[in-house]
Amino acid sequence: MMVKGATLPSDYETDPWVAAFICELHIFFGTPVTGIICKSKEDKLQYLWARIGIANALTVEESLWRAMKNKVNPEIAAEEFARRYFKITNKMIIEQVPYFSPKSEEPRALVDSARQKVPGAI
Repeated sequence: MMVKGATLPSDYETDPWVAAFICELHIFFGTPVTGIICKSKEDKLQYLWARIGIANALTVEESLWRAMKNKVNPEIAAEEFARRYFKITNKMIIEQVPYFSPKSEEPRALVDSARQKVPGAI
């Protein structure tokens, strides 16, 4: 489930455990931890996409990760949260980044399925 306008928790900037937990989620999924370290447009897109997924997951399953706050090491909590989130939603916290074709490519026409003949169809 996607929550419209999901944001990172309000204590992200003031609570060291929450900040470390979110950084560990980025590390767990292999995405840049901060926009400052992004060296290319692709890195920046990956960072932003990850941030959206993390914000959404933390909003949807807030009680799940809050229960681990200050009780479990942020690195272990991030992995456990990712596993539980997948088990509950059957989705990864950070889904695959959508592919947008470069502007130089010609748009591809969709096939009109009504005109297509299927062998054995009437």
